Amino acid sequence: MFKKKIAFFVEKIKKLNGDPHYVAFGMAIGVFVSITPTIPFHTILAVTLAILLKASKPAALIGVWVSNPFTVVFLYLASYKVGHFFFGNSMQALKSIEVLIHHLETDIDFSQKIIYFTEFIKTKIKTFMIMTAGGALIGLPSGLVAYFITRNFFAKLRRKN
Repeated sequence: MFKKKIAFFVEKIKKLNGDPHYVAFGMAIGVFVSITPTIPFHTILAVTLAILLKASKPAALIGVWVSNPFTVVFLYLASYKVGHFFFGNSMQALKSIEVLIHHLETDIDFSQKIIYFTEFIKTKIKTFMIMTAGGALIGLPSGLVAYFITRNFFAKLRRKN
């Protein structure tokens, strides 16, 4: 099944229009975006970046499929761990999420619940930012690798035809 999926994407890439750089740049954008923790917006982000950076939109759409139901957990976990390694100890932030949820569920004063809720939002934003930073750190080299593989593949394909 995995080989069929790869063959499917290779066939899609072969049919793309444009010079090798144009297609490869679109693929790199898609791969980069797919590793960031923005899963509901991958397509919109990839196409928007492809338009702004004058790259292949269809290639960017193919590239976002690096993140799929089989890989998303691993990609997001890796993004979190890399971000955590480089940007601080958010394991404490994850623990505080559990504590804050507990406080929100208890029978305490409403003003205290607002304070806890505000802290909860801040903690989630910190975790998201750590994942985003980690995703960017993984996504940049992944996008570069995708760029060179796609460009070389496409250049050879064009020479054959």
